[in-house]
Amino acid sequence: MIYASINYGDSLMFVFGGLALFIFGINMMSEQLKAAAGNKLKLIIERTTNTPLKGILVGIFLTILIQSSSGTTALMIGLLRAGLMTLPQSVGIIMGANIGTTVTAFIIGLPIADYGLAFIFVGFIMSFMKNRKVHHFGGVLIGLGMLFVGLKTMSSGLKPLAQTQAATDMFNVFSNNWLLGTIFGTVFTGVVQSSSAAIGILERLYNLNAEGVASITLNGAIPILLGANIGTTITAFLASIGGNIESKRASFIHILFNVVSAIVFLIILVPYSRFAQWFETRFLQPYSMLTIAFAHLFQNAVMTVVLYFFINKMIWLSKRVVKDPKKDIIPDDMFDEKLIHESPILALEFVQKGILYMGSIVKDYMVLAKAYSLKEDSALVNEAFTFEMMLDSYDQKLHDYLIKISQAGLDPNNSKKLSRDLDTIKDFERIGDHLTNIIQFFIERYKESQMLSDEGRRELEELFTLLISMLDDTLQSFQNGDVDLAKKVVRNEDLVDELEELFRYRYIERLKNGEITFVVAENYADILSNLERIGDHLTNIAGAVIEPLYVPQSLIVPKPHEIDKDI
Repeated sequence: MIYASINYGDSLMFVFGGLALFIFGINMMSEQLKAAAGNKLKLIIERTTNTPLKGILVGIFLTILIQSSSGTTALMIGLLRAGLMTLPQSVGIIMGANIGTTVTAFIIGLPIADYGLAFIFVGFIMSFMKNRKVHHFGGVLIGLGMLFVGLKTMSSGLKPLAQTQAATDMFNVFSNNWLLGTIFGTVFTGVVQSSSAAIGILERLYNLNAEGVASITLNGAIPILLGANIGTTITAFLASIGGNIESKRASFIHILFNVVSAIVFLIILVPYSRFAQWFETRFLQPYSMLTIAFAHLFQNAVMTVVLYFFINKMIWLSKRVVKDPKKDIIPDDMFDEKLIHESPILALEFVQKGILYMGSIVKDYMVLAKAYSLKEDSALVNEAFTFEMMLDSYDQKLHDYLIKISQAGLDPNNSKKLSRDLDTIKDFERIGDHLTNIIQFFIERYKESQMLSDEGRRELEELFTLLISMLDDTLQSFQNGDVDLAKKVVRNEDLVDELEELFRYRYIERLKNGEITFVVAENYADILSNLERIGDHLTNIAGAVIEPLYVPQSLIVPKPHEIDKDI
């Protein structure tokens, strides 16, 4: 054999090394495209998905744009968690993402893999450009080049391995056992979290037949394709963990859609394989990589058309499977304007539940910020920005709803309560802004490998612990109208001020003594300032419990470092 001189260890190294390059290239393309688009992706989804059909089109467009169905569905889950999208809107996104992801398979199947290094070189040059978009698109080309280099490297290892008796036996098993093929596709895609990687390998294996190496047949490849569709749902499922009910239901619908699609095509596997074979014979070359890409597109497009008419049924089933939790959250009819006309006072009571839920989000965000401050964890960053979106969303919705209540006419006491509530939701939103600032400060620090000193870690942990305790007391005093507990919050704010000044002094002393080195990412003083401002906002809320028309002196004559930059 031509490849007899290459041992199996080298072949496996080529396969796994090429796979690593392939996945890294796909992820780099996705991240750079999202960076180039900026926040426009969220705006596109939020504003143009008011019908399922528009959702499908947006899902296709975004997935082609960022080259990742997992990225699109994860982004959609984040918007659901933030309350910026409804469940019916999300279903179209899910369907469209399944069609959009097939474009990657067509790109892989194009005869341009030999130019991978050229793509990397051009992208490398572009990455030095100062223009932001040119810089990011340079990253896209580098990712695309790595994708092709990884695919070519995998091919170098796959060909000799495919000629072994063990590989021949495995291909025969997959070709004659649709269940094992489906399971393999599901597990492999779930592990690497990239259906594109699974399909890329499958395309190359199928193409080996054209080079005289007996490899997998269409009967064996199609079940693996269907399994890859099921395996790719793991990303949306993970993104929904810890989210609200709507995001969990969307994840269930995503899994349901892909599982039903797999079942339907497994039932018609034999005639479908013959159809794909006919299409290859009629329009493509024998054992073309594009045959696999076509099969992937056809099954996803057909099931989107079929299941489009069952969207309401899928939503109904998701609500039966993922039931509403028995705990206090903002109800679906929270912002029903009919309630304002029937009973403005009752509507005001509903708002209090909404504010308490907003406060619970702030609590979760503060705990997360503390954890990220003490230890780097990239997963926490995405979670943090989801919390920020949720707080901004509830701030806007609660504010608008309160304004509508005020226009319905209230007695003086309830008008005071409404005024207090407006201030409270704004304070919670501002706390979220300060926590986001802290997250961004630590992103800069970790990027520059600027770790906290042991003393700095202890100081921040002490401040965070005190603020979380103050937040608990603030929420309880707001819920129960507990004036004594509110006064405790006000007293603790003085302690926060003292600690902030003390820790700032200690930080300067550490700098003077050379215990730490000042660099661009050294933003410890800014972190302390943001934490101190969180204490001020908690005091504002507590002060309103003590006296509804209470105006903190710090708002009238603020200290220079206490002035919010975003006002």
